[in-house]
Amino acid sequence: MQKQNHHLRTALAAAALVLVGTQATAATERAPMPRIALAEAGVSGQRAIDALGSNLDAVAAHYHKTPQALRDMLLRDPMVRLDRHGKLYVVEEMDGPLPSDGKEFVEGTAPAPLADSFTLHSRPGAKRTIYLDFNGAVLQNTAWNSNGNTINAVAFDIDGNVNSFSAAELERIQYIWQRVAEDFAPFDIDVTTEQPSADKLTRSSEADDVFGTTALITNHNGVYNCSCGGVAYVGIYDNVGDYYKPALVFWDMLGSSEKNVAEATSHEVGHNLGLSHDGTSQVGYYTGHGDGATGWAPIMGVGYYKNTVQWSQGEYSDANNKEDDFVVAGNNGGPLRKDDHGNGITKATALTTSPSGNNVNLSGNGVISTRKDKDVFSFSAKAGAGTITVTPDTRSANLDVAVKIMKADGTVLAKAKPADQLGATVTFTLPAAGKYYVSIDGIGYLTPTNGYSDYGSLGQYAITGTVPAP
Repeated sequence: MQKQNHHLRTALAAAALVLVGTQATAATERAPMPRIALAEAGVSGQRAIDALGSNLDAVAAHYHKTPQALRDMLLRDPMVRLDRHGKLYVVEEMDGPLPSDGKEFVEGTAPAPLADSFTLHSRPGAKRTIYLDFNGAVLQNTAWNSNGNTINAVAFDIDGNVNSFSAAELERIQYIWQRVAEDFAPFDIDVTTEQPSADKLTRSSEADDVFGTTALITNHNGVYNCSCGGVAYVGIYDNVGDYYKPALVFWDMLGSSEKNVAEATSHEVGHNLGLSHDGTSQVGYYTGHGDGATGWAPIMGVGYYKNTVQWSQGEYSDANNKEDDFVVAGNNGGPLRKDDHGNGITKATALTTSPSGNNVNLSGNGVISTRKDKDVFSFSAKAGAGTITVTPDTRSANLDVAVKIMKADGTVLAKAKPADQLGATVTFTLPAAGKYYVSIDGIGYLTPTNGYSDYGSLGQYAITGTVPAP
């Protein structure tokens, strides 16, 4: 398959700089950005605070922060920089490239035929979009073109041939998409590998509620001079115009690993949505805790080394960032999705059935979208033995599930939550013919100090099972 032609991203820089001060988010009106002309770009820490001077309060308000919160962020996080206009961006500095061993946490097959690798959508029809651009791009008139230069960003490549995508590359692209789509499953946002039309990405005015951002997954050479895994502007997802987009993710610095690239992509898009780094009093990036299936890390920390990587509100020990990721993202144009299934018996969704001898097979799927969300399904069966399995996303689940089987009066017949797994299988005996219910909840593991709460235990799941035919 031929790699798609480079496409030109243009945004009128002057117009973007005028418009950036009067953005409105989907949920919260954005305060104007003051007109700032700093002597130099890239300052951080106390130098950034000093450079903002009397403008600091107005800049903080623009980013939905208190002045003290902005000061604290700049002081604790040297990765956060100011450009010449006082806008915040993040450079994810690394000691060096990660190993190129290509090891992943799970094996599997691609979620779609390889021919469909550039038509994947997680939520088609959503008004908000995250475009994962693996095809390379020509960047002009963006904030990354600091000297008025043209940037030629190459396509994703793991075999040294930038002119075509191999089967291995297409498979890896699909796995990266699958992981990022799971991270954003609670949001009413379409994560796609198909290049959207301009109106899907570019916000034309404050009244325009259809917009998005791009994560350009490319080689850092000739694009951005750093030893970093990515760079992104903060809180610009809902900006009018595209001057501060795309977010840049550098696969060559991430070992081309599907997990590393996916974690970095969700992280950089998180910055576009206004999110700050999750660290501790000692480190800028928290690398997590625990091991195995329930080893945990925050998306806005470092997720390369743990299996379960979730959005966070700083509940772990010594967390330096207590911001609610979902609230911050919502204030910057990233809305949560509507609940897809009822939370109680009276609003249960009937599971799909298919005959299997004296039994019926059950199937269904859904998304746990908030920590208060409990999805309830129904099925009819005769008396006898049954089994139901709930499986979170098979590639990179954010959801840790608990399952209950209930009678119509709410009596719990059986429940399951294996301590060392994210999915669950429950076996049960139905006492009589009738209608029964399956309750699915996203739960935590141990405590946030050595596990995680149910705050970020959200995501996709599939239901399979067998019960006696009614």
